[in-house]
Amino acid sequence: MIQDSRQVNSDEGTGPDNVYVARQPVFDREMNIWGYELLFREGAGSQSAAFQDGDLATSRVIADGFGLATEWLRENQRVLINYPASMLLGGSPRALPPETAVVEILETVRPDREILEICIQLKEEGYSLALDDFVGSPGYEPLLELADLVKVDVLGMHRDELERIVNDLQRHKCLLLAEKVEDLEMFDCCRELGFSYFQGFFFSRPQLVSGKKLSSSRISKVNLLQELGRPDLDFTRISEIIKGDVSLSYRLLRYINSPGMGLAYDVKSISQAVTMLGQRRIAAWLRVLVLADMDPSPRARELLFFCLQRAWFLEAVCDRGEAVCMESDSMFLLGLFSSLDALLAQPMEEIVQKISLDERLRDVLMGRNPEMQAWLDLAMAGERGQWDIVERTLKHLGVSREDAARIQNQATARARQFLDLV
Repeated sequence: MIQDSRQVNSDEGTGPDNVYVARQPVFDREMNIWGYELLFREGAGSQSAAFQDGDLATSRVIADGFGLATEWLRENQRVLINYPASMLLGGSPRALPPETAVVEILETVRPDREILEICIQLKEEGYSLALDDFVGSPGYEPLLELADLVKVDVLGMHRDELERIVNDLQRHKCLLLAEKVEDLEMFDCCRELGFSYFQGFFFSRPQLVSGKKLSSSRISKVNLLQELGRPDLDFTRISEIIKGDVSLSYRLLRYINSPGMGLAYDVKSISQAVTMLGQRRIAAWLRVLVLADMDPSPRARELLFFCLQRAWFLEAVCDRGEAVCMESDSMFLLGLFSSLDALLAQPMEEIVQKISLDERLRDVLMGRNPEMQAWLDLAMAGERGQWDIVERTLKHLGVSREDAARIQNQATARARQFLDLV
């Protein structure tokens, strides 16, 4: 998935380039979202965040990506942005406000005199500094003395190794962020050792508990998903489902009367709202709302944002590809249900048996359809900033970078706006 895109023109007149931005959430100890790391790729041809020393266009990329981020940042949330040595020395961090933007110093930056001087200046100007990928190597003590936050790559580490790094860092006045946390066990381990923040794919994976069953409230919501999957669903039945739930009724009227709908008058009737939206749109709205109610935690809401973004991205982008794909409605459901196992903390195999789904859709959700899996891989690679996979998959599917970037930007905006109204 290509998270966001905008047009950035360089001073040399080389024409517009798409700017790709991925966001990765950072959680605190209570699993609330503290902020996001923004991962950039400048230009359609670059495979990574390749920046040129002194290039004004680079600063514009950062500023433009930050502008996109502010559209979905909540109050007091922060963003972390990587800077190589050339950009630090060029003063690029000053393009963004110190109250929100954390300057993340890449592990390749050596703490020489010039680097330390610019870091001291940034600190005096109110910027927070983060040191990326610390593994305990000697020689970084001067930067550690300045750092507000130190990121530790915990992937594959044993507890005793982590304890050594934590003990070494205790003499410095910095908070610790565990990155590449892949499962709940590692999250718990790092939290016990004193880490304050956590980043990784653990939030998007199912946290299965042996013998755990769905609660009665979740069962009723799964039943509603089952009802919404029936081909003979009519407006009367949909209206009755909504009218039977005060919360659904309120949120439907709030949604349809929002400025984004562009209506000239207020809709005050559930039946009128259902008729105006149409069966397809109201069914999609209900599915998202049901999933939002499954687990109201910040972790689950962030996961649902990605699912909804994938849904609208896949629904639209498959029409631009050369590879054979499912109908747009099924592509929407593929994205929406792609992390249903994580939302419900149940194996996907058990969940899909309880919902009416196209057989091909059921197969890809269970990992049994490599051809369709490529579309989902495209969406998820962009979320993680895996630009090499994005490029390779776009080429395989016959989708242009420009189409994908534009569609993803629209999907991102729709997902954020939608979740703000449910």
